[in-house]
Amino acid sequence: MHYQQADLLAPPPEWHHAFDLVVESLTVQALPDPPRRDAIAQVPRLVGPGGTLLVVAAGRDDDDPPEPGPPWPLVRAELEAFASDGLETVRIEELRDPGPPHRLRWRAEFRRA
Repeated sequence: MHYQQADLLAPPPEWHHAFDLVVESLTVQALPDPPRRDAIAQVPRLVGPGGTLLVVAAGRDDDDPPEPGPPWPLVRAELEAFASDGLETVRIEELRDPGPPHRLRWRAEFRRA
């Protein structure tokens, strides 16, 4: 297996639409906003033709106050923002831990035609 690392806000040009599977798990929510919004916009650009993006993140309801973080749980609109650059939403699942505390988690799948 071969691993590489890069700056999510400025990925290498050869990574543009290069991957069959991209998994975003807890990375963007570790970033304050800014630059979280810019990071969310970069992730879909990594998914190649016919590829899939899976997103797993802690979440919060729109009416919940922001947490002091990091991490900063994502609201649904931030999750929906991954459907950009030609990606279509396949499913967004809202998972709630039975708690207490009652935690919200997101699991989402996006696909490029």
